[in-house]
Amino acid sequence: MIIGAILLAANLDACHVLTKREVAAVQGESFTAAKLTTRDEITQCFYQLPTFSKSISVDVIRDKEFWEEHFEEAEEHEEEARPPREIKGLGDDALWVGGRAAGSLYVRKGDAVLRVSVGGPGSEDEKLAKSKTLAERALKRM
Repeated sequence: MIIGAILLAANLDACHVLTKREVAAVQGESFTAAKLTTRDEITQCFYQLPTFSKSISVDVIRDKEFWEEHFEEAEEHEEEARPPREIKGLGDDALWVGGRAAGSLYVRKGDAVLRVSVGGPGSEDEKLAKSKTLAERALKRM
């Protein structure tokens, strides 16, 4: 029974890492639809909320090289206008990329990467806080 649960968690897609209750606790409303897209080692879920602009996008990436290819060397990002911001205490590694309008939280846990992007009003810090809360919940299922 335990082995089955471990295998299930290892193969969980992005539409099964958050519950309606968890989304509602952060965004103030439950999602009305969860639209799954898959390609290669990536599953992406668009959690659509009644207030469309408050919707959430979540990716589960099961590609061992993804983190190294995109984030391993922080020096590579120094020339960018807004380099990734390191977030402590979440997963094995975590980075906030972007800003208030289009920010995403990337969290590495083992060989998997979780990406959370929260829509709606609020400052960059508020969106980061919401993304962290959702990532903490999702990581428990990964």
